[in-house]
Amino acid sequence: RIPHADWYETLPMAHGITLVHEPWMSPFYRCNMFHVRGSDRDLLFDTGLGAVSLCGAMPWLRERPVVCVSSHTHFDHIGSTHEFPERLVHPAEAHILSEP
Repeated sequence: RIPHADWYETLPMAHGITLVHEPWMSPFYRCNMFHVRGSDRDLLFDTGLGAVSLCGAMPWLRERPVVCVSSHTHFDHIGSTHEFPERLVHPAEAHILSEP
């Protein structure tokens, strides 16, 4: 059993961009999530499967306002989207995000 604190892995990329992924998931189901640190708020692009709470495992995501953007609404990209109050997705898929 994997401890929740170890479920996600973060890899600093450059200039305030961090890759977040779920190393314990099969690569077929693994989503690359990107956290971008902004001057006033942050951007999180996709949220993975949601098997483990993203904010629970990485409480630093609650330290600043975060805009959560879903690239699309496949289950492996929106699993923890509900944890963020500000969520954006293409209008054609908004109904899926509201009732996955």
